[in-house]
Amino acid sequence: MRLLKKNVIQMKLYKLDLLTLLISLFILSGCQETESIGLNVDPATEIKGSFIDTITVNAATVTEDTIITNTLEQYPLGYLNDPIMGKTTANIAMSLTLDPPGLTFGTSPVLDSAVLVLYYGNEFHGDSTSQFQVEVHQLTDALSESTPYYNTKAVGYSSTILGSKSLRFNLKDSVRVYELVTGKADVQKTKPPHIRIQLDRNFVTTNFLNATSTVLSSDTELNKAIKGLYLTVNKAQTTGPGGIAFLNLTDSSRLEVYYKSQNGTLIDTTLHKFPIKNNSSPVIADFKHDYTGTNIQAQLNNPNTKFDYTYVQGLGGLRTRIRFPYIDKLKSLGNITINKAELIVSVVGGTDNFKPAQRLLLYQTDIANQRQFIPDFSTDPVVSMTDLDFGGFYDTTNKRYKFVITTYIQNILKGKLKQYDTFIAPVSLNYNRQSGPVSSGTTAKSAVIGSGKAGVSYKMKLNIIYSKIN
Repeated sequence: MRLLKKNVIQMKLYKLDLLTLLISLFILSGCQETESIGLNVDPATEIKGSFIDTITVNAATVTEDTIITNTLEQYPLGYLNDPIMGKTTANIAMSLTLDPPGLTFGTSPVLDSAVLVLYYGNEFHGDSTSQFQVEVHQLTDALSESTPYYNTKAVGYSSTILGSKSLRFNLKDSVRVYELVTGKADVQKTKPPHIRIQLDRNFVTTNFLNATSTVLSSDTELNKAIKGLYLTVNKAQTTGPGGIAFLNLTDSSRLEVYYKSQNGTLIDTTLHKFPIKNNSSPVIADFKHDYTGTNIQAQLNNPNTKFDYTYVQGLGGLRTRIRFPYIDKLKSLGNITINKAELIVSVVGGTDNFKPAQRLLLYQTDIANQRQFIPDFSTDPVVSMTDLDFGGFYDTTNKRYKFVITTYIQNILKGKLKQYDTFIAPVSLNYNRQSGPVSSGTTAKSAVIGSGKAGVSYKMKLNIIYSKIN
C-alpha cells in the first residue's frame, strides 16, 4: 500500500514537471514573433509601432541675445583666437567690499604687499598650453548697483597697469601660500587653484592705507573713491590660440592687503581682506565675438541659404534655429500617438579643435518671440523629464547630442502647441532649469553640428516611433 502511494506521488510530480516544460516551450516559441505575444487583439483596435526618420529639419546659424552679467555664477576672462569660431575676448570689472565696514589701518601703517586673489570656476575652454598676460587696471567710474550691465557694454578703465602676471590658466593644481599667524611664524597652507597678482604699492597705499574714515565706512563710499578694478588679457602677449577661463568671484576671491602698523611699543603685521563680490558691490563681465574671415560670417550674411552644418557657441555667441516645416504631414497617417520622438544632433567631423560643448539646451519661442521651455523639459514636474532623460549631454563615443521631445511633437500634432521656432544653444554642464532658457554667460564652449540638409553623413535627424490606432 505504501509502495502504491509513493508511485502515485511520483506520477503526479512527473506530470507537473511535464506541464511546466510544455508551458516553457510555449512561452519561448511565442518570443519568436513579437506580434503573437499576449492575448488576441481585435484588428480594429490593434496598436502597432512604426518608425520614421525622414522628417524634414531645417537648421540655420543665428546670433545669440545679449546677456545681463551682473549676476553670473562665474565670470569669463581671456582671449581665444579659434580659426573656426573666430575671436573671443572676455574681461571683468569688479567692485570691492569692506570686511568689516569701518575698519582702520592703525597708526602709521606701512604696506608690505597687496595681492589680488582670484579663484577659478569650473571651466576652461581653449588651449591649455597657451600663455597669458593678465593685467589689472582701475575703473574710471564706479559700477552701479541698480544698472543692468549687458555683456556688450564697454567699460571705461585707466590705461595704467596696476599689476600683471604671466601665466597659464590652471584649474587643477593647488597653490601653496603663507598665512599670517598672530604671535607665531607664518604657516604654509595648500589652497584650491587660483591666481595671485601683486598690485602697485603706491596705488594701494594711497587708496587704502591712507584713505579717510569716510571712505572706509561702507562699501558704497569705498567704491565711490577707488571706482573698482578691471581685469583683462593682453592679446599681443598671448601665445598660441589662447582660451577663456572662468573665475569664481563670489567665494574667497579678494584683495589681500598686508601691512605693518604701530601698536603701542610693538609693530604688528596685519592682513585686511577686501572681498570682491556681494549684493552691494557689483561685478560684471564684457565679452565679444568677432567672426571676420570665418564661415560663420558667411552663414550670418546668408540666412536663407541651406548649409551642411551650423554653429552653437556660449558667451552670447551663436545658436542654431530649428524648424520642422512639414511636421503636420504626419496627420495624414490618421489617428496616431507619438511613442517617442528623438532629435539627433551630430558633431561635424574635423571641427573639434577643442572639446565640443558638454551640454546643449533645446527650447522654443512663443508668438511674442519670448523664450519658453518645451513641455518635455520645463519646471512642471507633471509633464517634464529629468535632465538625463531629456538629454542634450555630449556623447563622446557617438559624437552627438540627443534630445527626447515626445510631448513637444505630440502637442504640435494635436494642436495644443503652435510651432514657432526651436533653438539649440550651449549651457554649462551644471545648468539649472530654474534659471530659465536664457542665453548662457557661464560657458564659452562651442560645437559645429550637422544641419538638416539632405545628403550629409552627419545630418540632423528627428526620429519618431508612433502607433496608429485603426
